[in-house]
Amino acid sequence: MNKTLKRLIVCAAVVLPVAGAGQSALAQAERQPTPIIGVVDTDLLMRDSLAAKGVRLERDKFAQQYQTKVSETEQALRKEDQELAQQRGVMSPDVFQQRAQDFQKKLADFQTQVRDKQERLEYSFQQSMQEIGNTIMVVSSEVAKERGVNAVLARSQMMIFDPSMDMTKQVLEKLNVKLPSVEFQNPDTLQRVDDAGNPVGDAAAPAKK
Repeated sequence: MNKTLKRLIVCAAVVLPVAGAGQSALAQAERQPTPIIGVVDTDLLMRDSLAAKGVRLERDKFAQQYQTKVSETEQALRKEDQELAQQRGVMSPDVFQQRAQDFQKKLADFQTQVRDKQERLEYSFQQSMQEIGNTIMVVSSEVAKERGVNAVLARSQMMIFDPSMDMTKQVLEKLNVKLPSVEFQNPDTLQRVDDAGNPVGDAAAPAKK
């Protein structure tokens, strides 16, 4: 066998498997369905759905209650601070120092309670909104099936698209029927958990009022 023929045989052995792989990939691509895209404005749904509006109303109600209590406590602390300053001249240094330390501890405890209430309120809000988000996924899948859509993208991912691809109105209508409201957990009594389901901080105990 001359060197030229041998070289051609080796080349054929290398090229043929590659060509076969290319044909296999082509056949696989031909079997895949043509993308039929639907678009959903999830931001609008998380803002304008009945459930989302209800959740925000509940959050605002608790926030207003907390703000009222915070304002009352702040006013009481300012008054106590002023009285302590006025009494400094008639107190011994040791007594004044102890009173000042007690006041600082009370102030620190108050600030901790405020942060805790804020965190609890935000946790309740996020839990409710997550339920809405999960339901949006379910409803979007149902609408997509009805319309023969096999790929759904969020409106925020699309710069330009044909209006006929927009499924938002249908999804919103079905979402309002399927999930007209969501239970908003009382932030003062809820139990916060991490992604693994473990209690977070002092979540098992009711928050201080």
